[in-house]
Amino acid sequence: MDKKKKVNILLVDDRPENLLTLEAVLASPNYNLVKANSGEEALKHVLINDFAVILLDVQMPGLNGFDTAKLIHQRKNSSHIPIIFITAISQRTENVHQGYAAGAIDYIFKPFNPEILKSKVAAFVKLYEYQQQIIEQKQLLKKRSMELESVNAKLEKMEKKLLQHNINLEKLVREKTEELLLANKDLRQSQERFKKIFAASPSLIAIRSLVDGRYIDVNESWLENTGYQYEEIIGRQYEVLNLTAENPNANKSSDLDLQKSLRNERVRYFTRTGEERIGLLSTEKAEIQGEQCIIAVITDITEREQLEREITRLDRLNLIGEMAAGIAHEVRNPMTTVSGFLQLAKSKKDIHLEYIDLMLTELNRANEIIKEFLTLAKNKKADRKLQDLNKIIEALYPLIQAEAVLTNKNVILELNECQPLYLDEKEIRQLILNIALNGLEAMTSGGRLTIKTYDKKDYVYLDIQDEGCGIDRETLEKIGTPFFTTKDTGTGLGLAVCYSVAARHNAEISIDTGKNGTTFSIRFQVN
Repeated sequence: MDKKKKVNILLVDDRPENLLTLEAVLASPNYNLVKANSGEEALKHVLINDFAVILLDVQMPGLNGFDTAKLIHQRKNSSHIPIIFITAISQRTENVHQGYAAGAIDYIFKPFNPEILKSKVAAFVKLYEYQQQIIEQKQLLKKRSMELESVNAKLEKMEKKLLQHNINLEKLVREKTEELLLANKDLRQSQERFKKIFAASPSLIAIRSLVDGRYIDVNESWLENTGYQYEEIIGRQYEVLNLTAENPNANKSSDLDLQKSLRNERVRYFTRTGEERIGLLSTEKAEIQGEQCIIAVITDITEREQLEREITRLDRLNLIGEMAAGIAHEVRNPMTTVSGFLQLAKSKKDIHLEYIDLMLTELNRANEIIKEFLTLAKNKKADRKLQDLNKIIEALYPLIQAEAVLTNKNVILELNECQPLYLDEKEIRQLILNIALNGLEAMTSGGRLTIKTYDKKDYVYLDIQDEGCGIDRETLEKIGTPFFTTKDTGTGLGLAVCYSVAARHNAEISIDTGKNGTTFSIRFQVN
């Protein structure tokens, strides 16, 4: 209980002088003395405040002390308040009993002893304070109990969550353990596969440290192809094959074996005996037993290169034979015509000018065939300069459009900004003209030829698209073969020349054909 709070004491007497006397006797800084002049007024105070003790006069007009006490004790909230009767009436036993029956705790007769009154009041005040402390302690205990119940409820909830969390954690641990076991199994299998591939691979495989460059391991193919012994290689910290990149832009002074990312880099390497061989080098960074390493794989292509050269030589011989037969067939016709007219002229004294013009036409035709044949030569010198492909097309456009107008067709240009290329203008003009004129011939009246350029990554594309009926599969397989033609008067060299020009420009020609037309796409690599 708060010690600073005053204790309420109710003084009830119809005589003011008696109230003053009681007030003077009980005056204390710890008491709040409330005065009432009647039983009715006393009841009003009891309804509003709680009192430690009530000093009640018995004989009062209206409600006397006995009736007032009964009414106070009939009310639940005030039934506990002790009442001390103070009276000057008869001290007979029946009067005293009546007072106790009305709910009195004590009975004091006037004139009273002030010290005795003070002591009795102090005792009841002390008792009241104890009761208040008990009430407060009960309330505090109740509050603490409620808080404890709340804490227990929270603890139970947390315990359930913790239990569920433990269950989930155990499940997760089991799942992760299973995953780890599977991962370890996969890793072991992967390591076993790697060991088998490493040992059995026909490629030369070397594992080197990125820290100091030393050879950690090499496979059997590496030893067989290089002629070295395993013991003299392992632990060496310098490259022993004298790798040299054939790419002119490659850094020849660098240790190619230790490059972090190479894919099929064409290289030359030397065996222990000094034999030069050719291979494709690929490197990949990897961590092996905690050490950063480079796995270098060389696919030896020396024999393949020799075989390809031999096949190329034989193909050239076959091609020369086919081309010789084609040239002989194509050139023989105009030569036969000229020879016939010359024999006719020999038997006659004069010859008409029209015969001479016809012979000249046939000779020019033979010359054009030879000229186109020479264009096919791969070793022909090209005059390549850095220039804009779009400008070459724009310069050719009037010529192609004029040819289209003669047959009621149209040419559309879709030229996008492209990077400059190293081109031989004359050869590129010939390539475009050959494909464009073929496209115009493939279309019926009203057809549209579209010439389009665009950039894509490191390439510039030239697409020439017609709206013809497409190219059948059999013809498509033979396109670009010298002297193959579907035209009655063609030489079969036009597209062959286009492929030859593309090859000299390191370009690729692809064909997309269908019933709605054909697209020739030429892809130039940006230098």
